Amino acid sequence: MTNLVIVESPNKCKKIQSYLGDGWIVKASMGHVRDLPTKDMGVDLNSFKPTYVPSEQGRKTLAGLKKLVKTANKVYLATDPDREGEAIAWHLEQALNLKSPIRISFNAITKKAVQAAVNNPGVIDINLVSAQEARRVLDRLVGYSVSPALSNSYGQWITAGRVQSIATRLVSDLEKKILSFKPVSYIEVFLTFNTSNILWKAQWLPGDLLSEDQKHWTDRIFAERVASITDLDITSIDVNKKSRRPPAPFTTADLLQGASVALKINPKKCMQTAQKLFEQGLITYHRTDSPNLSQDGVADVMSWLTENNYGKHAVSTPNIWKEDASAQAGHEAIRPTAIIQMPDMLKGQLNNDEFNLYKLIWLRTVASQMKNAEFEVTLVNLKSTDQLDGQYMDFVSKGEVNTYPGWMQLTKQDATNESVKESIQSLPSLHQSQHLITHDGEVKDKKTKPPSRFTEASLVKKLKTESIGRPATYASILSNIIDRNYVSVKKNKLFAEELGVLITDTLSNKFQFMEISYTRNVEKQFDLISSGKEKYVNVISTAYSYLKNEMVSLEGLKIGNQKTHSCPICSKNLRLIQNKFWGCSGYPECSYSAPNINNKPGSSTEKKSVDQTHACSCSNGYMQRRSHKGSYFWGCSSFPKCKITLSDNDGAPDTTKSNTKPSDNKSGAGDSCPDCKDGQLIRRSVKSGKNQGKNYLGCSNHYESEIKCGYFAWAS
Repeated sequence: MTNLVIVESPNKCKKIQSYLGDGWIVKASMGHVRDLPTKDMGVDLNSFKPTYVPSEQGRKTLAGLKKLVKTANKVYLATDPDREGEAIAWHLEQALNLKSPIRISFNAITKKAVQAAVNNPGVIDINLVSAQEARRVLDRLVGYSVSPALSNSYGQWITAGRVQSIATRLVSDLEKKILSFKPVSYIEVFLTFNTSNILWKAQWLPGDLLSEDQKHWTDRIFAERVASITDLDITSIDVNKKSRRPPAPFTTADLLQGASVALKINPKKCMQTAQKLFEQGLITYHRTDSPNLSQDGVADVMSWLTENNYGKHAVSTPNIWKEDASAQAGHEAIRPTAIIQMPDMLKGQLNNDEFNLYKLIWLRTVASQMKNAEFEVTLVNLKSTDQLDGQYMDFVSKGEVNTYPGWMQLTKQDATNESVKESIQSLPSLHQSQHLITHDGEVKDKKTKPPSRFTEASLVKKLKTESIGRPATYASILSNIIDRNYVSVKKNKLFAEELGVLITDTLSNKFQFMEISYTRNVEKQFDLISSGKEKYVNVISTAYSYLKNEMVSLEGLKIGNQKTHSCPICSKNLRLIQNKFWGCSGYPECSYSAPNINNKPGSSTEKKSVDQTHACSCSNGYMQRRSHKGSYFWGCSSFPKCKITLSDNDGAPDTTKSNTKPSDNKSGAGDSCPDCKDGQLIRRSVKSGKNQGKNYLGCSNHYESEIKCGYFAWAS
């Protein structure tokens, strides 16, 4: 007998297998094996109990895992150490019918971490599972309730989501501010001095010359007179000490921002690259909102600093950063699993993106436990020797000198800092009351600037600040709103597209989920479920009751440029689906579709020679020609509500024969199922085993994803 360990990614298997040795088998679940169905809500709106079905990949994975479970001594569920991982472990337990599976988790794929996890087994935390389920179900309720109604209002398929829509709103609201912004021209004056062969500048301070409602100077003629001042005196010199703390180790949000700013890698690419580094055992778990290192992480950094002549620059007590109130316990910041593995040692082992990201993480981790950088900041105040129109003109100059580099001798800047600062000048030796003669004067024309657009990095930072989403979801949030053309990326800046603005305007002030405060509160509710202080049903039922009442606001609403193309079958409006094809708004009752040609529906994907107007005897649909294993048959457009089928007779339904599918017309095929009375018997053949090729009758209500009716009888 062997011990079976199930992880999420196949890329982890080989390394973990090598740590565990003989008697162990490590297999991957390939992520989630089950999820809510894609074609319907999948949530009971009375009990709010979700219905889960295996994914296409999940069915294959589960089939293989079931065989291994039968011969396993123990089953260890080693999915990722977060809510999503806990949920995957629970789904595996349910789908594989596991009795008392052992839950283990590790924050890094190292021999020490894996063996420690095995030696300290636990059980599935059902509170974490409930929190993940609450998030998934609430997202489904919002998406599957609002999206169809929104699409019908627009005449084109567009989607809404609890998180994606508020993210879209952030970009859309900023877009409106930028478009409505009216720049104001103003003027700045600088004087240049040459003291001891050092050029330095001072800026004019208009001060009391500005009126109460005036923020900037606009009189150019007067400004040019100020720029002509030649004699000034130093009225005061203030020298202060300033220290700059090292940036904290990376959280997920900070890593996404740092990768965008320093490496020009978008969030999706960053998370894919970090995943590869994690799977290779090079970094700790990359989905975290904690900025602090574990005790082992701090010790590793301190050891490296001491052994590499940086010991005197290490902090005496570990640097600790304040965590967000919503940060999940048990996770540390993203760090290398072994600081001794310096980036250059891995250059041949990693691709370019992996190497650069690892280096960014390595530098940030080591710098975090080094002393502050120290600076001397000098502020010089000057006044014109002579008056101008009866008033003295004031000027100020600022200089800064780095007196001790501290952490900055390892990395010069914080990788997440997007702002471009002007280089701070060094000032010569000056003293109070010193008289100065100007070297030059300059008048600069300026304009006030509109708010800065979001970059992908700064939007992630905003999402984190407002408690929208979680580390595991930041990248997917951005992918959703960009891929669906609600937001576009141009020269690293985010622009709200017409569709994104339309969705924002339509849903704002109608739905609570469009408000930041609502999203923040929901996240707190999820956290309470995680800690066992709140119940899943209470949170979801309350949220849905509000959503149900708010849905009234979309009834009969028409928005945007309505698409008036009618379905040739049922006369309902056609709508454009993801700019790819046109589908009937009556789907699934009507499944007519046509290709998108120049934003208009082209010829139907059905053959023109086939008549599609034959009414079904159920009176609720019409017969459609369909294919089955190379043959044609006719089925009702109201399927699965109506399961009537007719044979094909040269492109028309054959109403003279019984309701059968092609090749299903032998020995009872097409008859009502004697068990469930609802389905029809279908002739099938055994695909493998000793009875391979043998025919049998099964119920049409036996789906690949789930068994609703298990009727079985050998066919004659």
